[in-house]
Amino acid sequence: MPIMAEETQVVETVEEQVVPEAKQPQDEKKYTDADVDAIIDKKFAKWKSEQEAEKSEAKKMAKMNEKEKADYEKQKLLDELQELKNDKTRNELTAVARQMFAESEINVNDDVLGLVVTLDAEQTKANVTTLANAFAKVIADDRKALVRQTTPSTGGGIAKQTNYGANLASKAAQQSTKLF
Repeated sequence: MPIMAEETQVVETVEEQVVPEAKQPQDEKKYTDADVDAIIDKKFAKWKSEQEAEKSEAKKMAKMNEKEKADYEKQKLLDELQELKNDKTRNELTAVARQMFAESEINVNDDVLGLVVTLDAEQTKANVTTLANAFAKVIADDRKALVRQTTPSTGGGIAKQTNYGANLASKAAQQSTKLF
């Protein structure tokens, strides 16, 4: 007897749930026609310039012979390699600069690091040291300014400080003498 395998089909039905749209907050920015036109014009101009660059690249390549094409491609690859090496160096020096600032107990953001970090390690170190020293000087000057403030004069304008308990006791003593 041959064994026949039964095929079973499972049909799952997924019910779509209709979720009522929540009202959008009134703070949502609405674009005017002029804004939309400006955005579209900007995007179109960017796209058009990219297309023109590709066309000029194709024309340039068409005019070259095989050796020139190979040299051109090689130069493009070398430029890309150099750019990647520069990015790697910049990232490594950014990490070192961040560590140097952390050792000085200074917390800086990426914008500040972008100003300090260069492709030269010595220049980056000098920039970090200069900025850390300037930061420390500003903190020290602020602390000195806080210490230089005058102390309040004694008395503070109050002629006589009184004790509530003493006042209450003296009034009670005066009233008790009136009773006798």
